[in-house]
Amino acid sequence: MHSGMRKAKKSLADQMASGVNSLRDLAGDLADALQSLADGRPPRIEELTMADAVGFFVDNKGAASEAVAGAILRDGEKAEVPRARDGEVPESGYLVHMFFLDSDGRPLLRAHDPRRTYLAARFDAELARAFGSNHIVIFN
Repeated sequence: MHSGMRKAKKSLADQMASGVNSLRDLAGDLADALQSLADGRPPRIEELTMADAVGFFVDNKGAASEAVAGAILRDGEKAEVPRARDGEVPESGYLVHMFFLDSDGRPLLRAHDPRRTYLAARFDAELARAFGSNHIVIFN
């Protein structure tokens, strides 16, 4: 019975250590994103997924009253975005803009219109297929 309690305690300790490490990682990611915004650079994300894209458009549709569609624009192929601090290596990835379109197909880019820009290291398979050889995906 005594060794069973040690295992339970160890398991709980392992769980707590894992939770603390996860929180540290999230805090680091948040700090990086906030620093990117402060430096005028898009936040870097490891992977942009189709679910992330659809979620953005669903969550923000109400704030874009004139919107009839959403769009994701990929600026060319992999891009390099210089870091703000001297001596740092540029970040590479896909510069991606997510925004809404009006009934004439024009981007809604006013200050109050919801939009996001990221430097994405990669896309999930579903979003990569949606892009194909194109640089834009339209969501109706």
